[in-house]
Amino acid sequence: MTTNLLIFLALFTSSQGNHILFDNQKKRLNSVFCGLNNGASSKDVGGRKRPSSGLDENIPVIEIRGEGAPMSSAQIRHLEEMDNGGPLDIKIEKTFVPAKCPNQAHRLDYVTFHYKVFTEDNKKVFQTYGTGPVTIQLGTGMIMPGLDKGLKGMCPEELRKIRVPYRLSRKSKSKVWKNIPNDENWLIFNIEMIEVKPFSLESQFKFLDLNEDGKLTKQEVEDFQKKMKKEFGKTWKNEDIDNVSAASYYIKYFDSNGDGNVTEIEWLKVMERDQKMMDEKKSKEKGRKRDPGIQWILDFDNDGIVTYKENDEADEKFEAGPTVLPTESKDEL
Repeated sequence: MTTNLLIFLALFTSSQGNHILFDNQKKRLNSVFCGLNNGASSKDVGGRKRPSSGLDENIPVIEIRGEGAPMSSAQIRHLEEMDNGGPLDIKIEKTFVPAKCPNQAHRLDYVTFHYKVFTEDNKKVFQTYGTGPVTIQLGTGMIMPGLDKGLKGMCPEELRKIRVPYRLSRKSKSKVWKNIPNDENWLIFNIEMIEVKPFSLESQFKFLDLNEDGKLTKQEVEDFQKKMKKEFGKTWKNEDIDNVSAASYYIKYFDSNGDGNVTEIEWLKVMERDQKMMDEKKSKEKGRKRDPGIQWILDFDNDGIVTYKENDEADEKFEAGPTVLPTESKDEL
């Protein structure tokens, strides 16, 4: 009965605007739970109290008012897990590991893999066999957090079973992930790693260069942002950021000769400059590690960490333009 009441209360305490109105919450809830354990009916809570043997007559009535959509069963279970000692993490089972592993997958590496995904009751939801494998860059927000973590350390040809709890399976709607449900208690992925390409600045530029012409334009930067959102659900954390102003800022940040285009040489020089500044500062600020893609420009102080403040102020700074500009002359390029 106590569990039923927890679930009932959880439906009205979601982050979507639900409220429980009472004073001294813990004491009152404890009193209710004691009453239930002593034989009270759930009907004695929030309505007329019905006398029964063993029920403490001094138990206060809890007034409940719900606003917004009820929580899913997965959200309720997540609350229960938190109450029982903390959030659940992924579970990894290595079903096959090749004898030789030339490249293990690390953050920023490019990985290509097949997967089959099942619900907790072993119902297959989707598989990439027949449609083609998925390629993503690890640690850059292109995949749900649980898989992003579970794919690290994998070798080409390795097979893994990765169990992802609800809290680490959240993702935005997108073309690549549209077939994966958002509200399951657990998702089970059978992964086959096809290829691991180590990160390098040269490979990152090629990743950004959509038309493979050796240069980046303002339109191409805008198109890259649209591609990330459409295919992988990756967007700016600050919803006030405009793709056009971000693309304009990005080109100015890297365009050493001012011709409106960014060549690979220009891009590499600025990235190496920034990397040197990051190594010197070794920031301990709280935030996200710097993304080598378009969101590189969010780290305004070049310390390697995008803080919450930098993210919140980004839309205004993009409109104003970069304060740190490339210093190389055209002759040096």
